[in-house]
Amino acid sequence: MKNRRSEIEIISKILDVTNGGAKKTEILYQGNLSYRQLQDYLTYLIDKNIIEEEYIKDNGNSHKLYKTTEKGFNVLIDINRLLLKLG
Repeated sequence: MKNRRSEIEIISKILDVTNGGAKKTEILYQGNLSYRQLQDYLTYLIDKNIIEEEYIKDNGNSHKLYKTTEKGFNVLIDINRLLLKLG
């Protein structure tokens, strides 16, 4: 039986999901997170300039999209390298 995911693994998944841009619901489901976890991670990652919020209009409706920044993409690469070595 596998242990719980580490914070690094969760951050890696969030960065992977937001790499092309994603709404909160997509991050929530694909990351297998609770709403509270999602809020905490998004706040942290935005504060550290690892992901950014972008507002988009879709058929007259405004939506918030979360995207991995260049810094975030570099963090994702580093995390993946680390997880491969620990593999």
